[in-house]
Formats: sequence, C-alpha cells, structure tokens
Amino acid sequence: MKNIVILEDLKDAQRWLADAARRAWPDAEVQFYSTLRSACQALDERAPQLCLVDLQLPDGSGVDFIRQCRQQHPDAQLVVATMYDDDMHLFPALQAGANGYLLKEDPQEQIASALLGIVKGVPPLSPQIAQRMLGYFQQAPQGAAPELHRRGLPEVDNVERLSAREQEFLLVIGNGYKTAEAADMLGVSYHTAAKHIKNIYAKLGISSRAQAVQEAIRMGLIN
Repeated sequence: MKNIVILEDLKDAQRWLADAARRAWPDAEVQFYSTLRSACQALDERAPQLCLVDLQLPDGSGVDFIRQCRQQHPDAQLVVATMYDDDMHLFPALQAGANGYLLKEDPQEQIASALLGIVKGVPPLSPQIAQRMLGYFQQAPQGAAPELHRRGLPEVDNVERLSAREQEFLLVIGNGYKTAEAADMLGVSYHTAAKHIKNIYAKLGISSRAQAVQEAIRMGLIN
C-alpha cells in the first residue's frame, strides 16, 4: 500500500492510526482528513488504496464516505477504525461497502497485523467484531439469501420493502434512539431523518416506535 487515507477528526487518533499503518507499510504516503466533506472532495482528485475511516465525524457519518468511495474507486480497501462495536454501527458500514472493521482500542501491533492480512485476502476484523458477526450469522434464519447475509441484512418479510437507507434508520430507531439522534448518527438533517422514518412507518404499516422495534427484531436487524 502506497497511498493511505485516514479519515479521523481527532489529532491523537490520526497519529496513532498512521503509526499502525506504517508498521504494516513503512514507505506509505498517509493523507489525513478530519471532515466528511474534505475527504469526499479528495476522492475526485486521486484514488486511495487504503482508507481507515472513523464513523462519527463533525459533519456526518463515515458510512457516507465509504459508500461514495466504493462507487468512485471500487478497488480501494475501506476499513472502519472506530470505538463502536455494536450492530447499529457495524452492519450499516459493511452494507455500505467496508472491507473490514477494527476497534481503536486494539493494540497497535494487532491493527498493523490485521491490515497486512489485506494483501493475503484476509478481511481485517477485530476479534470482538469477528465474534459478533459469527454470533449474528449463527442466529440468522435458515434459507436467507446469501447476498443479504454478506450485507448483514437477512431477507425476512418486510425487509425487502425498505431501501438500504431506510433499513439503516430502522436499525437505529429499533435500538431506542430518537429522530434527532438518528439524524446525527447517520449524518443527515433532522428533516431528512424524519422523512425516512415516516416512510418506514408507511411501508411497514406501523404507527409507533414500539412497533418499529418489534419489526426490526422480527426482520433480524437487531437481536
């Protein structure tokens, strides 16, 4: 890897991740971005080989960067580097196109080793994340579509009625977060979040947050 992008708004975390990446590739050129907007704009100028992406950014969600980079540069390796180890953050990132998911609490040497696995075709996953994914798939309904299993979204009843973005919002509100919190987590305005949630209610024929939680559980989006 010669061209590495780190999308992270905290300076200490930027340096820490850069050191981990350089343990794997000492000669790599590392570029830093602290906002979603600046990182997305840079995609028009050059194609990164590896991106380490934080999910919570000052102006949006790293999931949006992963989605855009995957569209513009399909060969880029997109690896989440975050503190969040829950389904609400994990599965939307994988669905958007992330190749791996690492926790910043992991030892630096362990992260470097996981990144080196990329050249051997081994997805970089923190052990805790790998265990969570195994547990999820072991509980997934039999007969679910393989492609949707890879996304972390089982094909169950009403799930096909919802767009990928609506599934992300159902995952968030199904975990008990309010509209404003969902908007912040997924990097959109309150108005846009409210519109998505309204569409979810209409498509599923529900009228309350409690019913949304039940639907998310029934679809397999949350346990």
